[in-house]
Amino acid sequence: MTTIQYQDQRAANQSDINSDQSTTQVLKIKIHDSKQKDDCLKLWKTLEAQFEYVPLMCSSVWTSTWIEHYQDLVPYSFVVASKNDVPCGICLLAEGVDQHDGPLSLKTRHLGTAGEPAADSVCVEYNSLLVQPEDQPSFINELLNELSKNDVWDSFQFDGFASEELESWNLPQQETSIRKVESHYFDLKQIRDEEREVISGFGYSTRKNLRKNMKSYGNLTTEWAEDIEQANSIFTDLVTLHQARWQKEGQPGSYASERFTNFHKALIQRLIPSGQMGLFRVKIEGEVIGCVQVLIDRNRVLCYQGGSAEYKGKLSPGVIADYLCIEECFNRGFDAYDFLAGNSHHKQKMSTTHSYLTWAQIKRPRWKFIALNALRRIKQSLKLINKENHHSEK
Repeated sequence: MTTIQYQDQRAANQSDINSDQSTTQVLKIKIHDSKQKDDCLKLWKTLEAQFEYVPLMCSSVWTSTWIEHYQDLVPYSFVVASKNDVPCGICLLAEGVDQHDGPLSLKTRHLGTAGEPAADSVCVEYNSLLVQPEDQPSFINELLNELSKNDVWDSFQFDGFASEELESWNLPQQETSIRKVESHYFDLKQIRDEEREVISGFGYSTRKNLRKNMKSYGNLTTEWAEDIEQANSIFTDLVTLHQARWQKEGQPGSYASERFTNFHKALIQRLIPSGQMGLFRVKIEGEVIGCVQVLIDRNRVLCYQGGSAEYKGKLSPGVIADYLCIEECFNRGFDAYDFLAGNSHHKQKMSTTHSYLTWAQIKRPRWKFIALNALRRIKQSLKLINKENHHSEK
């Protein structure tokens, strides 16, 4: 406790440090357990003031809300970075629960708000570190060195980081497996700079279908939550529509998890007033046809979750809800409307370009990994043999 309080006091005086000296200071890290949560979160808020832009997924409000709802499920600790005993960065380190690689059960470590069982996961994307970019490679290197002293974990996971950020860390290539996924987005800033209408950004067939859908639906009304009461109302409709759709397909739906649902209810209370969350609803003659929940990260809209009514013939309420939400975000001055990771046809046709998100994994040398890789190679070989035999029979 005393260490954190001392560092917190020193952090307030960091502006007095000569910038030339700071470039030669050695970055060190220290891991603090969850018993020091209050002091670490207080320090987290202090450090945020040193950053021009704080990524939402590593902000104190997002992190503290996650801890409140997941601390009894996912063990965690804090990693504090310092130079000359002055804190300069912080991140959450989580211990994975119910994590697997195929049939193998894994003991994992995760950066940020991750590591939950799949049914309860917040599925963090645009994950980030509250560490200055120039210090991030040293931070990661020091953290890996520290964790290497502990033989308990099997795999260290980096979940949903922007690819360019993760690539700057120079992770050890031989030990690291990387999954890079397209994140499609509509470039609102480009359309605005070119003084064009939003609909002009879509392809010909999408524009045609949108105009036809809009004409068929007729008098649509939209609303963007301006306060918590309105946000709660829209969220309730979103959950109802989302669950109905997935349960009809035999799936539980995201909001089958009470923990996940309560996490988002708490975020509404904290992010709506600060403008870091948007909830959007589309109605026709009083009937709700679609709702969208977005998160606002550095003037970028992240399309986090949605719910829509069933198709009526060829009419797509989900497409209409997304299109009208994009229009609303354009009018509100946001830079991009990001559909997040995934390469579905819907995301492709509703976007103008894409970036990349990365999930990376550093595995310890384990016999179970060697055995699993051997089994996978055998399985691939058998598939190839069966395919060749099938062709030869023809």
